[in-house]
Amino acid sequence: MDFIDDLLEKEHIANAVESIKESTGNVVEKAGTIYQKTKDTIDDNFNMDNLKDKVDTLVEKGKEATSDLADSMQEKTDTMKNVYKEGEDFVKGVLDDGEQE
Repeated sequence: MDFIDDLLEKEHIANAVESIKESTGNVVEKAGTIYQKTKDTIDDNFNMDNLKDKVDTLVEKGKEATSDLADSMQEKTDTMKNVYKEGEDFVKGVLDDGEQE
């Protein structure tokens, strides 16, 4: 009987050890999952901040380019107005000279 009792006790011990191994494995696995999710979240947030900074920089460059283009177009418009005005004055001067003769 002692032999059978020893076997039963050993099996219980073996089962307990196996159960502890499984539980420990589950805990480690869940800890790894939590770690990976946390790391992914941090990486996503970092990338979003980085992306936001790049978008803000791009928007600023776009505003500068638009402003430069507007200034350039205004200068060209002013130049064209001056050329037109000078041409108009020249034509009037020629016509006035022709009428006086």
